[in-house]
Amino acid sequence: MTTTDFAVTVVADGAWAIPEGAGAGLARLITEALERTGLTAPASLGGQLWISDRWQAEIAVNGERKAEEAPFALAHHLLARLAEFAAHQLGAELSQPVLRSFEDLATPSPAALLHFLAGNLRRAFELDPSMVAIRTALARELLGQNKADAAAALLGGLVVHDGFAGADLGIGLWAAGEIQVSFELLQAAVKSNPENGLALAALSSLLLRRLEHAGLAQGEGAHEGWDEALLLATEATQKASDDFRTWAALADVHRAGGDFDQAAFFYGFALRLEPEAARVLKDASACWLQARQPERALPLIERARAAAPADAENAGNLAFARLLLGDAPAALAAAREAAELGPRNARLHVLHGELALKAGEREEALDAWARAAALEPGFVINPEGGNLGLEIS
Repeated sequence: MTTTDFAVTVVADGAWAIPEGAGAGLARLITEALERTGLTAPASLGGQLWISDRWQAEIAVNGERKAEEAPFALAHHLLARLAEFAAHQLGAELSQPVLRSFEDLATPSPAALLHFLAGNLRRAFELDPSMVAIRTALARELLGQNKADAAAALLGGLVVHDGFAGADLGIGLWAAGEIQVSFELLQAAVKSNPENGLALAALSSLLLRRLEHAGLAQGEGAHEGWDEALLLATEATQKASDDFRTWAALADVHRAGGDFDQAAFFYGFALRLEPEAARVLKDASACWLQARQPERALPLIERARAAAPADAENAGNLAFARLLLGDAPAALAAAREAAELGPRNARLHVLHGELALKAGEREEALDAWARAAALEPGFVINPEGGNLGLEIS
């Protein structure tokens, strides 16, 4: 199904300049609303939209026609009614998440809406920078350009009614490490559309990360938050059982709860679905390291390094594994590599310093710890070692 099946025309009097492509954009909007509800728009669907002192529109589906009108500030309601009529003619109702998504099109500016429909996002933003659909579309572009910080700044504090867009953006920002904004987006997205399994999985992982940052992941006060994360991840696997990321999220929850065997089982399930998933390989290997089973971690670390050779944390995991296996020189070499790959990661400099001290390289250790302290000034270094927070003989 493509938008060329539509014959939507935008008409206006001479006082209005209609952006080229606005009609095609309206066609895409209605098509997407139907598809999100599980419907396929028929080739016989057509319509037109025109403006004078208000919006007026007509849509035709399977020979039946419906006319609507609305003041400029309620254009989003008019568009929702057009999509609802199309769904009715196809024997269905628009789903509630789809209906709520039209709220993000609210704007008092007809020109902003028309430019948005035409895909002229920057011009639309100039005309109405508060229109939610414009901001989410621009944020999607920024994410595609690997500018997650700019996307997060554009979305911070924004109420996104479109659960589909909110989930996509939240998942993208979650993957990029923008914790706060992605958490807000995913909370709203899951509330709007609780059937999105991947959004549930991402929200579960973010909840765990927030607990970890608060020092509660496995300590006192973690039980309620851990239970919520477990529920979200379990629901995610039920709604998107074929997506490896949902099983990885469930593994993350068990790992945070200290059940490493169960975590490893679910990481293994995720890897059967996506054998080269770099993040899952890294997390699975870290799980076995926490369980003090380096021989099981090592093959996963090697696969993780092959999938993401520039990931400094994989080299750090290799250092831990070699140390636990009693190969101190190889452990120090891996720690040096980790620090070189991740110069802004204070934890890796602490690891480097610890292993250098164990190898009798005190000056190297002090230099590594100085780098860690410069990155995190509040971190207190013990020059006699023991700075990893782990008992390693």
